[in-house]
Amino acid sequence: MANSTIFSGVKITLLGHASVHLEGDGVSVYIDPFIVPKGSKEADIILYTHGHFDHAVSAPAITTPKTVIVGHKVKLPVRSIQIGEREKIMGVEVEAVHAYNLNKPYHPKGEGAGFIVRFKGASIYVAGDTDFIPEMKDYKCDVAILPIGGKYTMDASQASDAAAAIMPKIAIPYHYNYLEDTKADPESFSAMVAQKTNGKVLVRILAPLQR
Repeated sequence: MANSTIFSGVKITLLGHASVHLEGDGVSVYIDPFIVPKGSKEADIILYTHGHFDHAVSAPAITTPKTVIVGHKVKLPVRSIQIGEREKIMGVEVEAVHAYNLNKPYHPKGEGAGFIVRFKGASIYVAGDTDFIPEMKDYKCDVAILPIGGKYTMDASQASDAAAAIMPKIAIPYHYNYLEDTKADPESFSAMVAQKTNGKVLVRILAPLQR
């Protein structure tokens, strides 16, 4: 199983846990580079969803003096972005959207963000640490990258509900089977998405780096 896929000219790589690399229009974008394999491509843009240890870490191996670093509520030297704001960076539009827990204490509303990254040919939603929240029904994207690990985020069943609400063309599960209490079955997520969307949303399961 590969750890990357291509949709409409955008290469999507699951580096492990919640670390994602997007590459399109000649722009290299990392989200939450907690896991960065040796030899990874340099970053044009780094996005941080929130300040937890497994998300907001400096990544000198991929950072250059030209890297634009954007984050929401993180204690790193970043350009701050607020929920609902959009920035055009190197021809790529980045929008910060809500990401929070409904019935858990880990991610209060307003303390974290998801990102919709819009390339010329595709829009990619990286949900961050979130439950299935009401705002998701208004998120428009071609690809939705959704956490399924439970405990700190929604589980596979709730994530499949999120996929049905958003109705992207492709859904990709992430944030599972890395931390000890985020065990989940991506095949179960895939089956539930197929059932709840009548097969209209395709799931691509990528093979993240494991512990």
